[in-house]
Amino acid sequence: MPSFVRTQSIAVTWTTDTCQAVRLQVSGNACQVEKCWQGILGKDGASLAELLLHAVKAVDGDDGIYIVAGGNGQGWGMADLNMPALKPEEMRAALSFELRKQTPLSSDRLRWGYRLLPKKVGETTQPVRLYYVRNEHWNSWLKAIDGLHHVDALLPAPVALDPALEEGSLVIQGGHGIPGSYEYSRTESGRQIAPKEDDTALRIAEALPPSACKIGPIADQPQELQASFAAAIALGIYGLTNCVNTDQQTRIPLPDRFQARRHIAAKITAGVLGVFLLGLMVYSLAGNLSGHAAQIRQIDLQIKKTKAELAELKKQIDPKDNEKTEVIKNELIANIPNRPDFPSVLLAVTKSVPTTHWISDAFEWRDGQVSFKVQGPTKDLELTTRLEDTKFLGDVTERLSSMNNGAYTQRFEATARFDTDIEADLLRSREEVQKQREKERLEREKAAQKAVAEAEAAAEAELEEEEETEEAPAPEASQEE
Repeated sequence: MPSFVRTQSIAVTWTTDTCQAVRLQVSGNACQVEKCWQGILGKDGASLAELLLHAVKAVDGDDGIYIVAGGNGQGWGMADLNMPALKPEEMRAALSFELRKQTPLSSDRLRWGYRLLPKKVGETTQPVRLYYVRNEHWNSWLKAIDGLHHVDALLPAPVALDPALEEGSLVIQGGHGIPGSYEYSRTESGRQIAPKEDDTALRIAEALPPSACKIGPIADQPQELQASFAAAIALGIYGLTNCVNTDQQTRIPLPDRFQARRHIAAKITAGVLGVFLLGLMVYSLAGNLSGHAAQIRQIDLQIKKTKAELAELKKQIDPKDNEKTEVIKNELIANIPNRPDFPSVLLAVTKSVPTTHWISDAFEWRDGQVSFKVQGPTKDLELTTRLEDTKFLGDVTERLSSMNNGAYTQRFEATARFDTDIEADLLRSREEVQKQREKERLEREKAAQKAVAEAEAAAEAELEEEEETEEAPAPEASQEE
């Protein structure tokens, strides 16, 4: 059960043909649907933006209530990952590499964000939910909610799961032209999506765990329409938690025009009070300045005196001591550690691992010390050398090699550092030798192919000559008269 930090929230969702809105109310440790509304797109000429505005008004929405909107089920995707505990800048850089594995689309055609999910007891990695939306679909979502006074979050309903519905599944029905339903179930590695084989209308208890929220007036809706409120209820539960605030820095940002104007009167009063207090402080400070002026002048005189004494002491110091001090200073500056950052090391390891192998989730980074596991169908005997040859890793050591269920596991430890001049020279020498050997191999193959071609040509010529000899008529013997 998630922890609620506010008493009310509103969620609106839409498909290609319908729109749903719910208003949730918290009572004790449980929440319930206080009001609900459903409309049909295009009815009486209403556009989607007009329908959403009417939906919020129908459930008594105002500027003081958190509103969460959920786009339709097209043009987006998500993936649950286990990442190392990283700083926000390093986490976003690492996820940008993971995004390329999840979709063939380039990053300039997508809007993407992520959520830091709650950790389980004893977990060392950070569960992360990465999600992305095509630019054209994101723009259509913004156009749909443009008529609302404010929106606190805009994201697909499955992305908002955990802690909402943490122990249960969510089933979302497709709209017009999108047959069937899709279930987002909980697994050890995160949420897993699977189509429901049965296309019949679901009950609300089949689409949403009964313990998640009391459905209230939804029970009065036709049974075949009740399950369509499941996505809105999941987003409403998300709006009741503090995740709406904590995820604000990592979600896909909304334009400023959707910012809520909450508690305007209180903010104006606080601003006026702050200006009054600031003026009072300035007035008091101005009165005290006159009394401190003499003390400041005395302090200035003492500082000048101390500087003069220091200058005199510097003149008395042995010049050799100054030279030693300068040498030590230069050595300290020259030995400032410089090492590559985490994204560079992660990219170097990824490029070194062959396509038949993969890096497991045990990738650790501790102040420049790297530890990771590589799994594959065979043991890669050359992987240590390839990792050592990268310019971002050094002191690569294989600590473990085991086989389990037909897969080999190799654990490596390394230091994130740039190659020294000697290592760089050795690497260039090996590359030159390898290029020369490859060149000689190609020349030998070319010479062998040429010899084979010449032999085949000679054999064909000899065969043609024999055929011409056999076809020539034998000379007739002269007959003596």
